[in-house]
Amino acid sequence: MKNESCSIPELSVVLPAFNEEAVLPYSLAMAVSALEGLCRSWEIVVVDDGSIDGTPRVLAELAQNEPRIRVLTQKGNQGYGAALVRGFQSCRYNAIFYTDADAQFDLAELALAYPLLAEADLVTGWRCNRQDPWPRKLASAGFNLLQGLMLGVQVRDVDCAFKLFRRSFFERVHLTSRRFLIDAEIYARSQRAGLRLRQLPVTHFPRAAGRSTVRPTAVWRAVCDLCGLAVALRRQEQEARGAELTCES
Repeated sequence: MKNESCSIPELSVVLPAFNEEAVLPYSLAMAVSALEGLCRSWEIVVVDDGSIDGTPRVLAELAQNEPRIRVLTQKGNQGYGAALVRGFQSCRYNAIFYTDADAQFDLAELALAYPLLAEADLVTGWRCNRQDPWPRKLASAGFNLLQGLMLGVQVRDVDCAFKLFRRSFFERVHLTSRRFLIDAEIYARSQRAGLRLRQLPVTHFPRAAGRSTVRPTAVWRAVCDLCGLAVALRRQEQEARGAELTCES
């Protein structure tokens, strides 16, 4: 029976997952519990990005017990961004949220984020007390600074996996990144499209189980992808200016 007192009418939640068999039972149980208390209608879209551990088996069992959990499976490990894009495209509801499958965020805080969506196209969290090992925090801080310099985007926590969108966001923004640069691309393209952004502090927990699948090589790839995106965006801006001058003449 639907709880009419819930603060969110409808919500799609996208969770990309790669080799997360250890944490998925816990993270999905926590997500279901939070959504039941917040939303009148909801779904969880888990995108299995070619996992080679027991993730497919775990997801099949969880989805069988909870029909509002939908599982999409990538052929091979196509990348974090590719998994997110597929998940976004498959969502059914007008409010779309994404987080990671490692249970490091409190989804109950969507009660604070959702009202901000009334005057924004994108609401994003920033981790006020980030619970990650210091090398990862250092690398993230450096990347946050670098993407700000190269893309002109000034946000507090670019890769925080607590992002809430209007569905119309994806009608205005076309995402091309297939790896971890997708967070920076979300900000860069939304800013150039003139979309509205709100940020809020969110709670961050240590990873509940398993371990991160992000490898040191991913940082170098993200920097290379960042250079490519900066060039592509600059070219698009030049083409747009050229088209405007042509129309004026």
